[in-house]
Order: sequence, then structure tokens, then C-alpha cells
Amino acid sequence: MSNYPDWVNAFKEKGTSVKKVGNEYYLYRTTSKRVPGKKYPQPVQEYIGTITREGVRRTHMRKISTDRVKVYEYGMSFVLQSLLPEAFLINSHDKETLRFAFLHIVKHVSPKSFLLRNTDLPSLSDLHINLNVQLKRYERLTGISIEDLRPLAELYLVETKECDMLSEVTSEMSEILARLGVKIHAV
Repeated sequence: MSNYPDWVNAFKEKGTSVKKVGNEYYLYRTTSKRVPGKKYPQPVQEYIGTITREGVRRTHMRKISTDRVKVYEYGMSFVLQSLLPEAFLINSHDKETLRFAFLHIVKHVSPKSFLLRNTDLPSLSDLHINLNVQLKRYERLTGISIEDLRPLAELYLVETKECDMLSEVTSEMSEILARLGVKIHAV
């Protein structure tokens, strides 16, 4: 029998093991697998949860590979794109030039934006546009100040090999999004 209290042992079943770290008890699913070149099977443990007197608090986390993780700014860029009026793309310049002008605005306010992934932007001088004029034009057409969106720059897109996910949307971000009528969709 183990040296753990009875209330901890009550949750230990066949195929599980318990570990104590500090004052906490952790429950693991225990198996083994053959590894080429090893004489005996090697133990494999999968974390199930933390054991408390009330029960096992199961984890809702899933393991993902962290060998290729990229983090991009998402919130501010998403809102800028969502509120982009069609009128912004109509001017003396062609639509493609104005689309690049918009992306330069995004780059100016959020250099790590998800909208700039795999995008080569021509220089402002090649486009023959003035960034400050385009910023003011965007704000005039949308009726919002880009600086008012600054808290949304803390909403990140985390890209991994298995999936993409968003960081937490704070209450301040939720208020801004609600005021603007923009809904952030899960990625």
C-alpha cells in the first residue's frame, strides 16, 4: 500500500499512479511501450488531473507541439480590416494601391500583425502615397480614432503546427468590440 492518505488512495485505480509535489497530489494514467534498443518496456505517463478531497480536477489542456510557434497581433488588425469601408478603396489610385496603403496603415500601427504574414509590401514611395494622409482618411471614413483601438493590440493569434488559437479577450477589449459592433470569431 502507498504512503498517501486514504482520500488520495481512493482515486487510484488500476493503470494509474499518484505523485506528490509539495502539498499537491497528481493523478497520472500509466502505461508502457517498447522502445527499440531498450531491453525492457519504457514507462509512459499521461497527466489526468489534481487530486483534492472533493475529487479529481481534470485538466482540459491538450498537448501541442511547440517546435513551430508563431505569435501575431490579431485584435487591432482584425478590427481595422472589419471596419475597412469600401470607400477607402475608391480614390484616384487603383484598388491594389489602396489595399497596399491599408496594409501600410496596419504595419504602422501593428508591425507584428497577422495580416502581414507572407506579404511583401511595396514601399510607400513606390506606391506614391502619403501614410499620414491615408491614416487620417481611414479615421475620417470610419469615424473612429485608431488610438482608441490600441487595447486590442494585446489580443494575439498563436499559430502552431496543430492549430491556431487566440489569447484571452479582456473585458476592456470586449467593451470596445461591442461598441464597434465587431465580433471576434474563433480561429
